[in-house]
Amino acid sequence: MVARGPRKLEDHEADSTQSPRRAAQKSPDAGSPTRQSRRASGARPKLRKPYPSFPLTPHQNGQYCKKIRGKLHYFGTVDDPDAALQEYRRWCDALHSGKATKVVRSDAITVAELANRFLTAKDQKRDSGDIEAATFVEYHRDCERFIEFFGTDREVVSITRNDLAEFRTFLAIKANATTLNNRIGAARSILKFAYENELIDAPIRFGESFKRPERRLLRRAKAQAGRTHFHADEIRKMLQVSRPYLRAMILLGINCGLGNTDLGKLSSACIDLEQGRIDYPRVKTGIERRCPLWPETIQAICESNDVIARWNVRRHKSAEGLLFVTRVGLPCVRTLYEPTRKGKPHVVVHDSIKSMVQRVMKRAGITKPGLGFYGLRRSFETIGSETGNKVAVDHIMGHAPLSSDMGAVYRQHVADEALRTVTEHVRQWLWAGQPPGGGASGKATVKKTAAEAPDHSSAERDRVS
Repeated sequence: MVARGPRKLEDHEADSTQSPRRAAQKSPDAGSPTRQSRRASGARPKLRKPYPSFPLTPHQNGQYCKKIRGKLHYFGTVDDPDAALQEYRRWCDALHSGKATKVVRSDAITVAELANRFLTAKDQKRDSGDIEAATFVEYHRDCERFIEFFGTDREVVSITRNDLAEFRTFLAIKANATTLNNRIGAARSILKFAYENELIDAPIRFGESFKRPERRLLRRAKAQAGRTHFHADEIRKMLQVSRPYLRAMILLGINCGLGNTDLGKLSSACIDLEQGRIDYPRVKTGIERRCPLWPETIQAICESNDVIARWNVRRHKSAEGLLFVTRVGLPCVRTLYEPTRKGKPHVVVHDSIKSMVQRVMKRAGITKPGLGFYGLRRSFETIGSETGNKVAVDHIMGHAPLSSDMGAVYRQHVADEALRTVTEHVRQWLWAGQPPGGGASGKATVKKTAAEAPDHSSAERDRVS
């Protein structure tokens, strides 16, 4: 810059002889003609930030803006800096990370709003009994992951295939193939819910990268989990150290393929001890199921009824008519929906069958991670399928047929002989070809085993609670 010297006295005198208008134009306080014309026309004065740390810059067009990743974005008018700041906070994470390329100010539904509507719909289904409370809690966790990745204020319509590809990577953190499969399925359900309920005008394109894991990966994860079914000798060991109450449960599990919830909600009215069969719809699927009972299973049920009668407990309303109850008169398997203080859904599952079987397995020397009472149901399916009669096995198990299975639509019933063939095959496998309930000697063996076992009420550690 070139330095300017002091003005000469003649210059000052010349200025004083000029016309008032010209002197006013050259006066530093008067301002330039351009500024005067702006003030006369009522133009906006120079825009400034409301405070120095305000993250946005006022633009000449009257809006607050900010350059992000080399592109200028506008967030609202200078007349309402609070609204502009709020809009910036809505989009700053997505814009700085590159997940969003532009700001769309509209009434489009956000990620948080979608999650709330999705959970509201699922909560209504939970109230009506269409889904279990534990399923609703899992949906809530899926929505939490959805919001954690995309943010609360991200608009659903702005989610792209690249976003979903990154979301899949996020879901895969500390998750095996089976868990990832469930998480992706839940996320796709949330996005489909938005379109099917007219919350967005067009469906979200998932792209090739947001698919479930391949079946070979699921099979590999299942193989790595290890064995989840019982061998015949392991079941016999458990029966030897079990008291009548638990012995009846184990025999029903391997005789009829019953799971924990099936057994915990089994009504006494569904069992015909004279005819030797069980007939009731499965709790989970509502599919009718019928199963012949083994002689040793019938005897174990009778002995279990005697044990429960000696307890002389007052049954809770939810346990009226059930075959098995706890010592305090509650169902053996029950789920309590208890939201936390912050309103987060939480489920407490009380499963006395699981805890009893774990203790019996420990006494029998069976220490296999991941193996529990439900392994009896898997054993029945595995061995029963050896007969080749899948229809009979599915009927006993209570499996819901595929929508493409037209045979299940036209099939009216399954013959008792076919069901008996399956259960007898499993019985021969369990007792190594010599079932104890086949004759008088077999029944005596069963009674002797039950008599040798200590009474259920003699030890505090085996109390059913």
